[in-house]
Amino acid sequence: MSQLKTFSWTNASTAVAKNVSVGFAVSRVQTIDVTAGGSFMWAYGMPNGSFLNLASGAITTTNGFTPLEESALFGAPITAVTRAADTVFTCSYLDQFSFAVGDVVNAVAIADDLSGLTLNGTYTVLSVTGTQITCSESTASGYSVYVSGGALVQKENASGVPYPTLNVAIYGGTLGTGMVGANSSSMVAIFEGQNPVV
Repeated sequence: MSQLKTFSWTNASTAVAKNVSVGFAVSRVQTIDVTAGGSFMWAYGMPNGSFLNLASGAITTTNGFTPLEESALFGAPITAVTRAADTVFTCSYLDQFSFAVGDVVNAVAIADDLSGLTLNGTYTVLSVTGTQITCSESTASGYSVYVSGGALVQKENASGVPYPTLNVAIYGGTLGTGMVGANSSSMVAIFEGQNPVV
C-alpha cells in the first residue's frame, strides 16, 4: 500500500493554481471536478507541469502538476544572531516547529568569524515570535560574530522530555490551472506517494 492523501476544496469564482503540501514525494495525483465533471491526472515520469485529461485522453504539457520536494528541514534555519545578554536568533520556517518558552535548543552548523567563542551550543528559550527566538544565555562579550548558516534544533521541552527528530520539509506540489477544475467548482484531489506504507 502506498502513501495516500485526499483534499477537497471549492474554487473561487476564478479558478487559480493551488499549492498543496501532502508530506511525501508524489508519484501520482488525480483531480476530480465534482461540479462541472471532468478528471485530470499526473503521474511520475510525465513532464513537470503536464497532465492527462482522463475524459478525452489528451495530454497537455502546461498548467498541470509540478512536484515540490524541499530539502530536509530538521531545525529552523538561522538567518541572523544578535549577541546580547539574551541571545536572539532570527530564523526561517519557525511556523513549521513548536518552539516554546522553556525549551532547550541546540544551535548547530553556524559559521562565524572565529574571533571568539562559537555561537554553536545549547540555549534555553525565553520567548518566541514569528521570526525570532530569544534565549537566556548571554553572548554579549567574548563570542564570535555570526557570518552565515546554522539551524536551531529542538532538544527537549521545559519538563526535560526530549523532542523526536522530525523532518518537517514540505512535500507536495502545484496544481496548475489545467488541473484545478472550473470556476466555482467543488474539487477533490487524491495524492499517492512514491514510498510504501509499512
